[in-house]
Amino acid sequence: MPLNLEQKKGLVKEVSEVIMNADTLLTADYRGLTANQLGEFRKIARNPGIYIKVVKNNMLKMALKDSQYSSIGEKLTGPQILATSNDNPGEFAKLVKNFIDEHENIELKSLAYKGNELDLVEIKKLASLPTYEEAISRLMSVMQAPIQKLMATVNAVPAKMVRTLDAVKQSKN
Repeated sequence: MPLNLEQKKGLVKEVSEVIMNADTLLTADYRGLTANQLGEFRKIARNPGIYIKVVKNNMLKMALKDSQYSSIGEKLTGPQILATSNDNPGEFAKLVKNFIDEHENIELKSLAYKGNELDLVEIKKLASLPTYEEAISRLMSVMQAPIQKLMATVNAVPAKMVRTLDAVKQSKN
């Protein structure tokens, strides 16, 4: 069902607000995807901080016009799906990369991170970034290792003394 002018203005405003708050922005050509496959792609948006929407090019260009991602608006041709993330670019890129790897029909058109347009192959680098939880656990394990080694060294001296005394006791019996 076609949108009236007020609905189109509302959609442009909604997309503009999402784009203004986005850290990562991606557009893709979804020609050749079935409705079910497109539904699978939209399921990615159920994760917090991720927004996915099929938007007409003219409306997307209007939404991109005054944003840090305005250079992407010049490259929009064909049917586009917009995907943005405002929380975790690594997790977002992993989800999108996995979907693109599973479905050859979707073609990545543009990728940008914090206003800087990236090469399309950069999605692999973004996908290799750890999630927030993974990064915290790695940091904690790195911080914990020296303390564990110190405690093992401190405990080794009395333990060696006890073993030595036990060996002396065993030799006298």
